[in-house]
Amino acid sequence: MKTTLHLMTTTIAALIALFCSVLAYQNAVPVQLQFLGAKSIEMPLGFVLVAAIVVGLVSLPLLLAIPLRKKTSRRLS
Repeated sequence: MKTTLHLMTTTIAALIALFCSVLAYQNAVPVQLQFLGAKSIEMPLGFVLVAAIVVGLVSLPLLLAIPLRKKTSRRLS
């Protein structure tokens, strides 16, 4: 059972990495981001897209864990 879970996790991670690398390769056009008047340096569109995907994949579990911590701290007190 543990081996199957590791295999599935590794396969999903490899597919996400493959998707991100193909996305970055196909979108090599330089872009400049602008937000509230502030401008960034020019960087490849693929890098911007991959960075947004990584930030989303990292922040989602962190945001989902916040309500769980509040519930567990209420139970302990």
